[in-house]
Amino acid sequence: MDYEKLKKRDSSLDILRIIAVFTVLSVHFFLHNGFYSQTIEGTPMYVAVVMRTLFSVCVPLFMLLTGYLMSKKELSKKYYSGITKTLVVFVISTLACMIYKNIAQGDVFDLKSFILGTLDFTGSNYSWYIEMYIGLFLLAPFLNLAYGKLKSKKQKQVLLVTTVFLTIIPSLFNIFNFGSLDWWTNPTSSDEFQKLVPSWWQGFYPVAYYFVGCYIREYGLKMKTRTMLILFVFSLFIFSTFNYFRSYGTTFKSGTYIYWYGFEPFVLSVLLFLLIKRIKTDNFPKAAKIALWKVSDLALGIYLISFIFDSIVYPVLCEKVLLMPDRLPYYFVTVPIVFVLSAAASFIMNLVAKLLIDGFKSLANIIKDLRSKPDKGKWQHIIFAVLMAFAIGFSLWKCYYGFGGNDESFYLTIPHRLTLGDSLLGDEWHLTQLSGFLLLPFVWLYTMITQSTVGIIFAARVFYVICHAVIVCVIYSRLKKYGYFSVFGCVLYFLFTPFDIMALSYNTMGLDLIALTGVLMATADYSKKSPFIISGLAFAGAVLCCPYLAAVYVMYIIAVGVHYVIKKTALNKNVFNSELFSIKTFLWFTLGAGILAAIFLVFVLSRVSINETFSNLPYLLADPDHPQMGFMAKMNYYFKTIVECHTHFKYVLMAYGATAIVMLLDRKRKQHRSIYLILTSAIVILALVMFMPTMTSVYYNAIMFPMIFMGITAYVLSENKQRELFASLFVLGIFYSVALCFSSNQYFYVTAMACTASNIASFIFIGNLIKEMKANPDNLDYAVPCKYLAFVMTAFLIILQACFQITVKAEHSFWDSEPKQLTQTIQNGPAKGIKTTQNNAQTYEQIYADISQYQNLEKGNILFLTQKTWTYLAAEDFPYGTLSAYVTGENQNSLARLRSYYSVNSKKIPKYIYIPKDSEWDNLQQILHEAQQNGYSLSENEVSYKLVK
Repeated sequence: MDYEKLKKRDSSLDILRIIAVFTVLSVHFFLHNGFYSQTIEGTPMYVAVVMRTLFSVCVPLFMLLTGYLMSKKELSKKYYSGITKTLVVFVISTLACMIYKNIAQGDVFDLKSFILGTLDFTGSNYSWYIEMYIGLFLLAPFLNLAYGKLKSKKQKQVLLVTTVFLTIIPSLFNIFNFGSLDWWTNPTSSDEFQKLVPSWWQGFYPVAYYFVGCYIREYGLKMKTRTMLILFVFSLFIFSTFNYFRSYGTTFKSGTYIYWYGFEPFVLSVLLFLLIKRIKTDNFPKAAKIALWKVSDLALGIYLISFIFDSIVYPVLCEKVLLMPDRLPYYFVTVPIVFVLSAAASFIMNLVAKLLIDGFKSLANIIKDLRSKPDKGKWQHIIFAVLMAFAIGFSLWKCYYGFGGNDESFYLTIPHRLTLGDSLLGDEWHLTQLSGFLLLPFVWLYTMITQSTVGIIFAARVFYVICHAVIVCVIYSRLKKYGYFSVFGCVLYFLFTPFDIMALSYNTMGLDLIALTGVLMATADYSKKSPFIISGLAFAGAVLCCPYLAAVYVMYIIAVGVHYVIKKTALNKNVFNSELFSIKTFLWFTLGAGILAAIFLVFVLSRVSINETFSNLPYLLADPDHPQMGFMAKMNYYFKTIVECHTHFKYVLMAYGATAIVMLLDRKRKQHRSIYLILTSAIVILALVMFMPTMTSVYYNAIMFPMIFMGITAYVLSENKQRELFASLFVLGIFYSVALCFSSNQYFYVTAMACTASNIASFIFIGNLIKEMKANPDNLDYAVPCKYLAFVMTAFLIILQACFQITVKAEHSFWDSEPKQLTQTIQNGPAKGIKTTQNNAQTYEQIYADISQYQNLEKGNILFLTQKTWTYLAAEDFPYGTLSAYVTGENQNSLARLRSYYSVNSKKIPKYIYIPKDSEWDNLQQILHEAQQNGYSLSENEVSYKLVK
């Protein structure tokens, strides 16, 4: 906070800006509450007309402020940069509004419509003001020159009178009908008026307000405040009565006199501006001045984004309160609600705008710096930016394709049921549920804005790409000092998506958070605390995705203890002597982890008691999909599944094992680096070729595993080892793979997935080794040919890895056909916008239409006896009547677990049971019979069986 700037700041102008935006929202209250279609008669409508007349000061106040604040601006290059934030906020609000209209109203949203909607100012429904402001901003320096060149106060008054006469006065004189005496007793009888003064220049009214703002800043108005207040109230009374009279017996007449160039808004806004400007704010408390400053800074965003919240709030008001006059008292509820929600959204937009502007400035500085460097290394950042732009575009394209599995929608059902009031560890019994807490903000915000779950799966995919890209860019910013291999490592990491499920899940979030934790810990300035707090937060998030990772925290405690014991002994020449393991680092890391842990516990315990949690644990752990095993049995599975991941992979392991043993025993290994690098590259290439036939299947994670061998070899052979990176990222990735093996039933495929985090470090180690090999050649015959062969094979390996990953993304969709065969776009429900096969889309649309009929029924717990987890999202706000949206097979085990669940959670017994006819229950008739015996009535159609209690 710049307190020196705060001292010089005039807080009365902040108050004016806040009043201006609040009156904008107030005018919109009348736009959406049926005022303009209501007959004007009676006391309530007179009050409504008074309010509408008063609120007409909204836009004029902004224009007066523009003149007041910009009257001293001069033409310069720096001046034009002053509109940057306004334009960025406008573009962000346009994007937000168009996405909302696409989701809530079905409007078209694609790149073309976004560009056109931005350029023609229709994407953001309230952005006409920006179109006007751009012109006023461009004219301002020239208007200032014209105003400043006038030498006397009198000349400037003549300028004001001239512009007001051309723009405002026509609305005072050109509003009467002199051709009919009846009109004067009943002005609603005709809309024909006689022109008495020229009105061609009325559209020039922003300039009139601008000059008035300039004049007020320079001269003010010599009038007692009390007199001015009386004049304001009197004017409001006269204008309101006039408007009531002009509209009496019909709907409200929005004549030119009440438009922004009307004499009524002009008089009221100038008087109000002068009154507020006289508030003495010098003695305001510092906190109050800061609050006014921060809220006023949100005004533009509030104005632009309020369309979304207007569209959410006012339909509810009109539905609940049928008569327009009865809606007037709700002004004091709805407008503040819209203001607060819009302010929160504006805060986020301002934050994003700042990040974008700062990022652009940083990028410009980087490019400027790169251009000044003579060496080729200056292109590293440009290459990263280009490759990431391609990768992000590629990933966004992929978001449209594939709707075959049930996992993706399941990830969203847990936070969705939390938004409906359910609890973790109480109402939800699936073992992966903790990660749903991290997705809760996204699902809550999406459903709050759209008031539905329509399109939520596609939106979650886009959100995943954004989050994944941000984390990769942060990782690159920390690793860029290691050169080009940091580019390759980061871009290939970005291209990988666990199981090719483009969603924020316990797998994708856990992997990203582990990678972020390791990189921040390894590259931090140990004199600072924020990197370790952020690392702790990230690690705590990873623990929610894989609770067994808590064991890594215990290992960290042990490592800190080792560091403390050996730091002053002869044993301190190893990684444990690093500040990575110091007590100070550990405490800041623990603080970060503790913050998220505390928030999580408060949330969980606000919905379920500790006793209930412990009572439910045996049921949670009885999940047949995740059978409990002992420690040694799990470790045996860990290694066994690696060995047996492919029929011939054991030969790869034996070959590398032999190479590694020889390398470790070789005391002159640093003189034989090329040989070991060639051997390891050949082994990894062989492994990739082995996995090639199945790489476009759901098990494609396997192609990420072999690169781990290159990381080990490069690290062992390097002379200057990145020990912190090895300990906090490479080893952490390995520990993560073990933890996942304990919590998942996918074994090798989650092991390979977790090693992707370690492979970021592997690329850094490879780059470091190659740099050393260039500087110091090996001491062996044919050293130069061997060295270049090692480099060529390493390059070929990286290109092969990239080709495999790109091929998978281009040709594989999780449990669906390849993208070129996915030609049918889903039109409704949570999967709206996703392309799949015609058969999949037809089945989905039939079931969705069938489920939609529940919206006409009384709300009650609902159970879907199907593995189609998206059905719970399609049911919108119907409470979940199940232990989890994910059914562990359509079999007796699933039914037995449901019975156990209802015996513990009787409040969750469903009112409705839905069974699609394409389900595979082997005892379906028995299920229907049992339900009917328990008081359910059965109905069926060609799509489903429906049971109602």
